[in-house]
Amino acid sequence: GDPGGGDLTEGLTPAEVLERSAREAAALDSFRIALDAEGALRLAPGADVPGGALLRGPLELSGEGPVAPPDRASIDVRVSVSGLPLQVNVTRVGDALYLGALGQDFRLAVPPRQVAPLDLGALYPSLVSWVADPERAGEEEVGGAPAVRIRGAIDPGRAEAELAPVLGEGLRPTGTVEAWVGTEDLLPRRVRLVARGEGRGVRDADVDLTATLSDFGADVSIEAPAGARRLDPGQLGALVGG
Repeated sequence: GDPGGGDLTEGLTPAEVLERSAREAAALDSFRIALDAEGALRLAPGADVPGGALLRGPLELSGEGPVAPPDRASIDVRVSVSGLPLQVNVTRVGDALYLGALGQDFRLAVPPRQVAPLDLGALYPSLVSWVADPERAGEEEVGGAPAVRIRGAIDPGRAEAELAPVLGEGLRPTGTVEAWVGTEDLLPRRVRLVARGEGRGVRDADVDLTATLSDFGADVSIEAPAGARRLDPGQLGALVGG
């Protein structure tokens, strides 16, 4: 950071501000994330998308919790799937993904390759790497810290390449990414993605996602829940009454 409290974005192009903030984000040992998202995912018949059965139809989600990149996070999530509200905890420890719901803990039986992309430490650097021709769009405070807002259109090719391991080939999102970068430390304070995409496995998808970052470098302890029962992703629908 800058103890003088000066504006470290001065003299940098919008692209350089995003690049520097992505570098700062990638170097973080820990932070707290708050997520707000709404969207809809319509899958092609037979598509193999992790948790796909749960993700059909309209989705509203908000969540908050600590992250220790690259492979630890524990997020308390309030989610409404097709109008049905549910409160869950999602914890990642290494290659394992846990779901806490209805007073029980489950270890989701998903292969490590499907867990690996769920790296919340990579969320900000990934999203800002999709931006083509970024421009400054004003200054705002986020969590009490002065920040510059930078926005730009998504480069569909870059986004498709990053999403392919998770959602399969051929999903080409279009839309915008906005980033709020702390002027005193170049740390990422917030990022917002508004996008629409169509592809082979995913017939079409809409998403409006905002992630706010805080508590940089705080001590966090994220452990796997003891005594978690194995749960196949195909059983998720039954768990939420679907």
